[in-house]
Amino acid sequence: MNWLRRGRRTLLAVALLVLLALMLRASVRAPERLGPVDRLLVRITAPMQSVAVRLLSHVSQSWTHYVSLVGVQRDNERLQAENAQLRMQLLAATQLAGRAERLQKLLDLRSQVLSDTTTAQVIGLEVSRQFRVMRLRLDRGGAEIKPGMPVLSAGGIVGRILRVVGPYSDVQLSTDPRSSVDVLLPRTGSRGVLKGVTNDSNYVSRIEYLVQKDEVQVGDEVVTSGLGGIFPPDMAVGRVVRLRKSAASMYQEVEVAPVVDFGKLREVMIVLSPPPPADPDAGKRPPETLRGIGVVR
Repeated sequence: MNWLRRGRRTLLAVALLVLLALMLRASVRAPERLGPVDRLLVRITAPMQSVAVRLLSHVSQSWTHYVSLVGVQRDNERLQAENAQLRMQLLAATQLAGRAERLQKLLDLRSQVLSDTTTAQVIGLEVSRQFRVMRLRLDRGGAEIKPGMPVLSAGGIVGRILRVVGPYSDVQLSTDPRSSVDVLLPRTGSRGVLKGVTNDSNYVSRIEYLVQKDEVQVGDEVVTSGLGGIFPPDMAVGRVVRLRKSAASMYQEVEVAPVVDFGKLREVMIVLSPPPPADPDAGKRPPETLRGIGVVR
């Protein structure tokens, strides 16, 4: 039985080869030389050839489309990679431009502060449970940095060095309850002492020793007086946000909000040497001579 099956397969293969040979001969011969058998083969195989041609055309088109899609996908991946790289470069350039602008403002401030100074970067924040910044950590320490040195920003005063820890230092903010700064109101020349208020959710300070007759308005600018030999004069401190007078006290309560956003500080300036003695007529100067951002014009 096996030899019979093998014989049938062999016979079928031979028949197919003969048929293919006849079909090939019929397809390549000139029409006028086709015999009856050739014409019969052409008539029988023409539909199959048509289907085969369409099938091969479809396969060819599908392959071409596939190759095109592969190329498009590769181009998209390359463009996406280039786009991501350009975005990173743009972000880096934007950050660099922002840093350059901030440092330029500090350089402008240095030219106004008549003392030795150095710059430092903010590398850490101590925050309260309400995410209020309590203290800053700077990347500057060592022997030249001492507790009590004033810390400034381009917008106004920040606070004072609290302690030095190796190559780092911590800053006590001007809103800290342990902080006190001699200040004045340029609009009227009134003087007082700014002290921080314990408040975990808001940055608030209070001016003490402003007598009832001192004219104060909400929105008044508050700057350093320069007295006490700590902060340079005329540095922006904040604005009056609330005041209250009581017949039971000879002083009025004046609350001040700082002009500096402590949470957004990136670079600061440390004043290394005491400022020159304060000008006794500082409170009589016009507002346009005051230093810092946020001065009322």
